[in-house]
Amino acid sequence: MDHPVQIDGLSPQATRILAPDTPTPARMMAASGMAPLPPKELITVLYALSFNGDTSLGDKARATLAGLPDNILLETLSGPLQPGVLDGLAQLLIKKESAVERLVLNHATAAETVMYITKRIQSEKILEIICANEARLLGHPEIIEALYFNKHSRMSSVDRAMELAIRNGIELKGIPAFEEAKKALDGELIFEASDEPSPDDLMFQEAVQTAADPSIDDHKVEEALTAIDKDQHDEVDAETQDKVSTLSASLSNMTVSQKIRTAMLGSASQRSVLIRDANKLVIMSVLKSPGVNDSEVRRYSMLKSLPEEAVRFIANKREWTKQYSVKLNLVTNPRTPVEYSLRFMTHLRPNDLRTLERSKDIPGVIRNAAIELRRKRSK
Repeated sequence: MDHPVQIDGLSPQATRILAPDTPTPARMMAASGMAPLPPKELITVLYALSFNGDTSLGDKARATLAGLPDNILLETLSGPLQPGVLDGLAQLLIKKESAVERLVLNHATAAETVMYITKRIQSEKILEIICANEARLLGHPEIIEALYFNKHSRMSSVDRAMELAIRNGIELKGIPAFEEAKKALDGELIFEASDEPSPDDLMFQEAVQTAADPSIDDHKVEEALTAIDKDQHDEVDAETQDKVSTLSASLSNMTVSQKIRTAMLGSASQRSVLIRDANKLVIMSVLKSPGVNDSEVRRYSMLKSLPEEAVRFIANKREWTKQYSVKLNLVTNPRTPVEYSLRFMTHLRPNDLRTLERSKDIPGVIRNAAIELRRKRSK
């Protein structure tokens, strides 16, 4: 949002301070809070000086704003300030929870400003206030999307906001797995708003903390899961096996909605577990997660547990199938539909074609096609 200050309606003294030809010493006095102005005008002037091109002037004004007594600052933030001013103050005061609370409760605060706050605030209390304003959420559903992707938003509150959008026929295009989340919420228990977090909230926050655990090695977890898939438990060291068991247990107790949101926001280790989930909605959410990287896709494309819909999703993503290893994995994966295997086979190297000819894990039509392709190339 642009932050121009509309000087119409300001007192002559405030207007003089903000005039471009006002001497710097006079502006510096105002930036120090020494101008005899009523609170609303003082904060408007400090805000305008905060975004001034003069660094020292701006720094002084921001420091004065941050140090204003709460009885002056908070009362003013509850009043009808200009939307641009409120937006600028949100940026300047984002770490001051009491000030941000007044901003989100102020009806004059623009949706764009609330969106800015929702993306950055870590206060559960503020996020609950934002979530409770159903009229604002319906008018600006992008705020629901921001709530969904803020890890500090309660799971129960996100579910209520999602259900509100679904009930009103709103499609949340900013959530890649919205269709999966929509289906998951159908029939699930949605907790009413409460001062205390629900069991779902506590479980999701535990998942958030696990995702940030630096002691969990994503690569080791994937290797361990791959070995376990092959019943080769003895190849996994005890420490890694313990971490995988703990990780799997914490995710297995989640609702489908929780798993989908964890797939969207969680770590690669969590996605490694969830891609093996029995529920297709969860699997598809993993593949749609904005956090998925190329190395994860290479591993997923080898999984023989994937449902056909998931395999098709991978096969239809050009940015993924540009990788040679993904094409090879799809051709050698018996779950890949024949039409995709035949298409990607034409890109394979001779040695990989020979391997296909000897493979007993793929359909006979694929083996025969590999033989025929190699023969044509040898002519």
